[in-house]
This record gives sequence, C-alpha cells and structure tokens, in this order.
Amino acid sequence: MKKTLDAAALHLIATALEDSQHASAQSKSGLWVSDQPCPPMPQMNALSWFETSPQNLLQSPWQKRHDLAVTWLSAELPWQDVLHLLSALRDLHARQLLAFVPAAAWSEQNALAQADPLRALGLQQQARFQQGDDLIEAWSFDIRTYKTVPDWLNPRFWANPENWNKYRW
Repeated sequence: MKKTLDAAALHLIATALEDSQHASAQSKSGLWVSDQPCPPMPQMNALSWFETSPQNLLQSPWQKRHDLAVTWLSAELPWQDVLHLLSALRDLHARQLLAFVPAAAWSEQNALAQADPLRALGLQQQARFQQGDDLIEAWSFDIRTYKTVPDWLNPRFWANPENWNKYRW
C-alpha cells in the first residue's frame, strides 16, 4: 500500500466518518486494522483512533466496541482469516465497518461467486478502484442501516386486545 490513499478511499472514509459523527454525541473511537500503519487522512481527528494488525485482533480478547472500524487487508492474508476478521469486526468491534479488500484475495474463489461470502456477512459493495498496482474493493456494514424495520413489526399488531374474549384460538 502506498503512503497516501486513493481519492476514492479517502472519500469513502470521509463519508463513514461523517456518518459515525451523526450516530452518537458521546466520545467516539475508531479502529484501524491493517498490517500497514494508518496513513494521514483528512478528518481523522474526529475520532480517537486505535491501531492493530489483523492477527492481533483475531488473537486478543474483545475489549471495546468502536464507532467505526476501517480495515485495509493484505492479499497475503488467508481467505478464511479475512472472513473471520470481517465477521469479528462486524459483530464485536464496531457499529460501522469499512473494509478495503484487494481483488487478488479472490483468487481461491469462483469468479461468479466471489462476492457471495461478503454479502452473506451483510456487507455491501461500495466501490472498486485502483490503488497503485492493486485493484481494491471497498465493502461496508452499518448496523443502523443493515435492515429496514418492516411495517408489521410494531406494537399495533402484537396483542390484538380488541379480539380478546371474542374468539377462541
């Protein structure tokens, strides 16, 4: 990875930072997960950031849930570890996740079904862009927008008190 990020990556990170700022008024924290150090990014000081490597995150016990996790994965990371890392970030470590996955990581997968495991984790593909010599895919997950609340899921349809003592069920 180069020391500076591509304009597409910077835009996606800035958008994620903006979304996380609107989410809560309390102190906010971010998590950078990569083998590379966190590059300088605009608006980075909006959150207090913690840095770790994918291996450290998978081996250490859970400590804190962050508002935003940004991970830049290496193509050398085994595919099972990629899926394990992304599911751990989604479930335990962050409310919002932005993952940059090199397209070379798909080499084990069928070309037609390459995105299925990430979609199965609830991730949405945001962009594909060139970062140096690598083709990078950006994926995101936000617990607040993961599933829209269906119309029937409200107290109005739960008890039906108007039917009490009228019908035998």
